[in-house]
Amino acid sequence: KIMAQSKRLDYPLSLVIFDIDFFKKINDKYGHLAGDKVLKAFASLLMHRMRESDIVVRYGGEEFIAILPETDIKRAFVVIESIRKLVEDMKISIENNKEISITISAGIAEYNRKETLDQLIKRADDALYLAKDRGRNRVEMADNKG
Repeated sequence: KIMAQSKRLDYPLSLVIFDIDFFKKINDKYGHLAGDKVLKAFASLLMHRMRESDIVVRYGGEEFIAILPETDIKRAFVVIESIRKLVEDMKISIENNKEISITISAGIAEYNRKETLDQLIKRADDALYLAKDRGRNRVEMADNKG
């Protein structure tokens, strides 16, 4: 629905896929309760940093998708990069007064009006893969060829 509206009203729309870097290692080292705290802390930060018009959903184990209406890829990059930096500086309390830090990787794609939702997600996912391949804790933008 939001993609159809973007197409009809001719405004940009960006989709972001976030991945918590090395999430499995957090679960393995500290346990699933710590993993749950990490997910909740990241989700809370996302919900407080995104606009009311943005849509944020959990997409699998440690991945989240955000849809940013009326936001081109360059503006989305600025927003997501600021979130990446906040996450990098965040401390998450787990058991016994222990604090851990996390990082995220993200891929962004801008809707090109010719593609399906699956194609848009695939382009964002490819950009996410590139961010991971380039060392994680970074944001990458997809090209706009869908």
